[in-house]
Amino acid sequence: MPRTVESGARIPSDVPSRPRTFTHIRAVDGLRALAIIGVVAYHTRPSMLAGGFLGVTLFFVVSGFFLTRSMLRLFSGGGFRYATFLKGRAKRIWPAVLTTIGFVAVLAWAASPMLLMKARADTMPSALFYSNWWFIFRHQSYFETSGLPSPLTHLWYTSLIMQFYLLWPLLFALVCRVAHSRKARAAILVALIVASTVEMALLYRPGQDVSRIYYGLDTRAAELLVGALLAVLTDHDPQSKVGLQAPHWRRRLQVRGRELDVGTDTAVSALAAAITLVFVIAMVAARGTDGWLYHGGLLLFALLTATLLWCGMQPGVYARVMGCRPLQYLGSRSFSIYLVHYPLLEVMNPATRTRQIPWYEWLGQFLLILVAAEILFQLVEAMHGTRWLPWIARRDGLERSHSLRRSAWVISGVGALIAFLLVLPLPWQQVADSRARTLRPELQMTREQALAKLKATPKPKPTASPTPSPSASAPTKPTSPKPLVKALVVPDNLDPGRWQCDAAKETCNVKLLMVGDSVTAGVTDVMREHFPNAHVDGAVSRQFGDGLPIMQQAIAAGEDPQVIVYALGTNGAATADQVAQVIDAAQGRPLYFLTTRAPVDWVEGNNQLFLQEAKSHANVGVIDWAGLSRAHPDYLYDDGIHPNALGQEAFVQMMFEALCPQS
Repeated sequence: MPRTVESGARIPSDVPSRPRTFTHIRAVDGLRALAIIGVVAYHTRPSMLAGGFLGVTLFFVVSGFFLTRSMLRLFSGGGFRYATFLKGRAKRIWPAVLTTIGFVAVLAWAASPMLLMKARADTMPSALFYSNWWFIFRHQSYFETSGLPSPLTHLWYTSLIMQFYLLWPLLFALVCRVAHSRKARAAILVALIVASTVEMALLYRPGQDVSRIYYGLDTRAAELLVGALLAVLTDHDPQSKVGLQAPHWRRRLQVRGRELDVGTDTAVSALAAAITLVFVIAMVAARGTDGWLYHGGLLLFALLTATLLWCGMQPGVYARVMGCRPLQYLGSRSFSIYLVHYPLLEVMNPATRTRQIPWYEWLGQFLLILVAAEILFQLVEAMHGTRWLPWIARRDGLERSHSLRRSAWVISGVGALIAFLLVLPLPWQQVADSRARTLRPELQMTREQALAKLKATPKPKPTASPTPSPSASAPTKPTSPKPLVKALVVPDNLDPGRWQCDAAKETCNVKLLMVGDSVTAGVTDVMREHFPNAHVDGAVSRQFGDGLPIMQQAIAAGEDPQVIVYALGTNGAATADQVAQVIDAAQGRPLYFLTTRAPVDWVEGNNQLFLQEAKSHANVGVIDWAGLSRAHPDYLYDDGIHPNALGQEAFVQMMFEALCPQS
């Protein structure tokens, strides 16, 4: 009669009663180290490794492998209890997550108060492990975040892992119930992997946000199940047959008169080295929006990870290198590093910063992350019996002890209290605003104070420095007398004599059509005061191409703007075809593009594209908001994108100078 598992799961009746024993895989620490290096480098601003997110795939495969291997051991000994199993997993993850939430709240209030409200919105989903679905339903992109993403964004991973821990034991118990042999179980796992990968490919739409695919447990399950498949294939089946192992062979080869002794370990190490090189190249070259990743690419890297893990089980150079002390240390602290690195990097690299960070500052930031991770590890994550350095501790000390240290209970309890307070309807916005005004006095300026400060400050000249110069081979438009206006590039046909400007009041009656995003929406009221005949249309998260129909409809409706300002490009990359369509839609009217300012990769490419088109079209000009705001970080809120009261007045002043003659 089969033994049952709590909550209705059953253990197959044909498993042996004696528990399996597993040897420690030292190389797994090296894999975890490679993964966390990639993830941390990906989250730097600007990103050092555009494909570093592939480190998450490494984590998924390793997690799926060890979870399934642990279940096989428990099944074989007849000691598996579902509730006990979940309790043990929650004990390892929940205290660290709650501590992270509390740490983030305190850090945000102290250093970047605008982040406090972002963290507050994501506190409950993160604490209860459903933040990945929360981000999906809110259409919160992982790869196209700009400004101030939530400092708890990275906890989507812990949410997905806990969901897998919740569901996989029951499902795997069912697999073992219906499939008695290793081959049968492997076949079922392969079918599940294929199903998840096919779903991912079907859900992918070129040019659309991939958050549903990237965050979803169902679509990322293939990577976890690849690890589970490896655990099944390398396990000893009920008939005590040896699992998947490398065949043993050894040869003596003559190479240039020298005799070399090569064998299985040599081949395994060479294979592992080649795969590791592929991973490094992918972490440099891959992009999160690449379509091939969602048409089998992530599965490919999961299979490569499983191969690396299998190579680490074989004796040889690779296993020794990946188990060396530095990698062993990073790997053993990888979870703590993962939890603290994201909020620390976000606070240490504010979106308003304009200068390049020298290497020694990056080194200092990474060392600070390691220190914070070590503190979290020692006080919260580590169980009783774990020493400061993994290679002087018991090899499997973390596996033997299930007792949390007293400090973990205390610190995670404080974190839980902070998380509870954050979700209560308390005046957190006032708390954040008050702290922000203390840190940045310019945020509490009234319009009158902002105007007074601008008038008292010498007017800076917009500079092209933040925007890459077009190539020397780019075609140039014919030289002609320029109107006495100030802009990075002035349209040749701009004629300020067609409208009246009041320099004292900085008002202008030009018939202006301005299409933009949330930056434009934020300055709409101020723009209309200074440009009463302006049609200003701004919307949050508007993409570059989405402004074209609005511009076309306004012209088709009978508006005849004397000047058009196209202020888009913050929320996504523009293509040459899209820019050409905007120029065509202007129908020869003076057209200004606005250089965009945002802490994201694509804005520099957009700004360069605007300059190139201005050089080859006589009616196209460029207003350099990027240069002006880069020279004055105090013009922007903490997100590094949206102008505050001072920035709004500076923005309008910049527009006035680009449209009205200057003495």
